[in-house]
Amino acid sequence: MYRKYSAPFLFCSLLILWGCGAGIVKKVPLSLRYIPSKRAEFRAMPEIKSIGLGIFKDARSGRPSGVVGERMHMNSDIDRFLPKMGVSAAVSNIVRGYFIKRNIRTLKSKWDGNENTVRGNPGDLLISARILGLWFSARDSFTMAKASSIFRLELKVGSPTSGHVITKTIQLEPTMRRNIFWEPGDVENWLSHTISEALDRILPDLQRRLAG
Repeated sequence: MYRKYSAPFLFCSLLILWGCGAGIVKKVPLSLRYIPSKRAEFRAMPEIKSIGLGIFKDARSGRPSGVVGERMHMNSDIDRFLPKMGVSAAVSNIVRGYFIKRNIRTLKSKWDGNENTVRGNPGDLLISARILGLWFSARDSFTMAKASSIFRLELKVGSPTSGHVITKTIQLEPTMRRNIFWEPGDVENWLSHTISEALDRILPDLQRRLAG
């Protein structure tokens, strides 16, 4: 005797057999920090004793709010990575860490990068930024796990004394393949290193141009 099965039951069974079922999405908090790269300069700049950290804006598009990356597991489950402090605050905190490592005091500022409002603000220099891209993507594999990321940052650095403002944009797109999976600690280090290297590449020149 043949047993009759409903269409939904057969459909679900096929999804399980094919491994195409919808995976579970899990939110994973990250703690990002400044990690000096090989490009880091620690040369003293006596003329810069304090930096005003202004408004940092998450200007990314096409990404889930507050999310900076995803990892696809073998079973289609997804880890969705979010900075504990939020995207803007996390990047601002890494910039703060950059200056703390150089014994430069950081001050809170409401400067938004506008040339018309740069004069008279506290600090030897002011910094405002727009985060145009920040995303990590990884996929687990039986052979080589793949990962890639993008970080794109628009920095505005201004002099409260001269009123001069310089705008500079930098983009890094590191990729890697390896035979082990990407755990949250790996993602924290990856993004921390990427953002830190971008700052190590761009900030020294901007500081010299405005404070020199």
